[in-house]
Amino acid sequence: MKPGAAGDPAGSRRWWHGDGAMWAVALCGAALGGWTTLIAAGVPDADIFRVTVHTVAGALFLVSGIVAHHRRATNKVGLLMMGVGIGFFSEDLQLSPVAWVHTVGQLTLAASGPFLAHLVLAFPTGRLESRPQRLLAAIAYLGAAGNGLLNALFVDMHARIPGNAPGLLLITDSLVMEDVMRAGARLTAIVVSAGLVVVLARRWLSARALMRSLLAPAIAIMLSSGLLSVVGLVFHEDRELRTAFVYVYDLLFAALPLAFLAGMIYFYLGRGAVDRLLRRLRDPKEAGEIEDLLARSLRDESLRVAFLTGTGPAGRHGEPGLVDRHGVPLDPAPSQAVTPIGGGDHRQAFLVHDPLLCEDPHVLETVAAAAGLALANRSLAAQVAAQLAEVRASRARIVEAADAERRRIERDLHDGAQQRLVTALLKVNLARRRLQHGDPAVPDVLASAAEGLTAALAEIRELAQGLHPALLTEAGLAVALEELAARLPLPVETDLGPLPKFAPNVESAAYFVVAEALTNAMKHAEAGLVRVGVRHADGVLAVSVSDDGRGGADLAGGSGLQGLVDRVAALGGDLTLVSPARGGTTIKAVLPVDAC
Repeated sequence: MKPGAAGDPAGSRRWWHGDGAMWAVALCGAALGGWTTLIAAGVPDADIFRVTVHTVAGALFLVSGIVAHHRRATNKVGLLMMGVGIGFFSEDLQLSPVAWVHTVGQLTLAASGPFLAHLVLAFPTGRLESRPQRLLAAIAYLGAAGNGLLNALFVDMHARIPGNAPGLLLITDSLVMEDVMRAGARLTAIVVSAGLVVVLARRWLSARALMRSLLAPAIAIMLSSGLLSVVGLVFHEDRELRTAFVYVYDLLFAALPLAFLAGMIYFYLGRGAVDRLLRRLRDPKEAGEIEDLLARSLRDESLRVAFLTGTGPAGRHGEPGLVDRHGVPLDPAPSQAVTPIGGGDHRQAFLVHDPLLCEDPHVLETVAAAAGLALANRSLAAQVAAQLAEVRASRARIVEAADAERRRIERDLHDGAQQRLVTALLKVNLARRRLQHGDPAVPDVLASAAEGLTAALAEIRELAQGLHPALLTEAGLAVALEELAARLPLPVETDLGPLPKFAPNVESAAYFVVAEALTNAMKHAEAGLVRVGVRHADGVLAVSVSDDGRGGADLAGGSGLQGLVDRVAALGGDLTLVSPARGGTTIKAVLPVDAC
């Protein structure tokens, strides 16, 4: 069931207190406008041009108020514009020949003035933000009410204008009280006008581009109207010129509601504009692109996307240190608002913007959430790109390491075992020839060949040990590490907890982390003592090697450590290096494992 349908009393109440009440007031205002137009046009010697312009002005205020209220019902600007239009229509009721209607017209002699002053003070938020503004609005309303009451009590329009009805509240026709009424009206107009000038000037000077763009059309029209009024007073003796100024003034007044309405439409984004903005935010964008898009769409040139630094003093709005998209510290001004981007408790980005945008919280929250998703998408895309680049670099390093290892094996075999085997072969052939001639030196030649073969065998075994230690496969990680530590010519303390059998690739990775770290400690660190620790707990194998050497090691400083990083990362682990200058070196590797 739709709200407001039959059988839905709650919906009916909502409809009446919302759009229903607005439409009822609008229909009454329209009827009043038509009635007062007929009354004004029926006055003898009526100026049809002015009657027409007044009708158009009142109707524009009424229609503009309806549109503004329908667009943003929580903002009172629309109701105030409707109040100006209805008050403007009611001022012509004093021209009626019907007594009670004429009396109402006398009481509402200047009904549009206070609504217009209130509208100017409250535009575009619909609120009176300060005590001076509320005081000015009160003076305008009280002045208009007092002026109308004095007019009804002491001014007999029936005696002065043929066809006017006598006022029902008339006590006596008093020129003195009429002068008092006019003096009070002038004083009220001067005070309210001066206050409006001061408020608008201060608002303009302190406003940012968004507020100025909203105020500019209305201020331009009001300034033009005020200038025409002043010029009209100067040339009041020239009837034709004064009449021309009055006509122009009426036309400017009729354009004033359009200026206010244009500001409201410009200020509040329509649903279509929000949808277009959200569609453009779906694709990953750089922070600068998001900032420019939001600034253009929300019409706030001061808008900035800011990020948490995690350091630095808190800002004026209580947020930690902020930086802009270039990394420059950003301290929001007191006149700016800060809105978190995205959801959750761990927000890392903010919108720094004109506080006027807070007047449309639904749009601001929606846009901030969409901007958060766009930033998150960009962050994920950057992470994926970085990971892909790292994978490609890791593959390249693995290929290079494999090629280098093949060349090293080839060189070691050529320079070591191959030479010894060739020499041994030559000695065996020499011994065979000497044996045919009964040479007594044959045993020595064979012994030398045997020594060469033994040395070649040792070199081949050492080479194979570097590729994959046989002891690691046969006896496990702990025994292989103890044997590796025992071969080093410097003291090594081992702390190897109970270690079950792991997958071969895990044991190999752990072994070579220790082997590389021990080699570096012996060759480069000038260490006096090395400590090796291996622990297995909660599905993680933790390996650490620390020395008391000179430190200063760098993961990017050599292919050996970088190869270990790739080897550990290939297993889903992590390798870290801590090596301050003259502070020793500690290499830690964490490998996810499943015991076999």
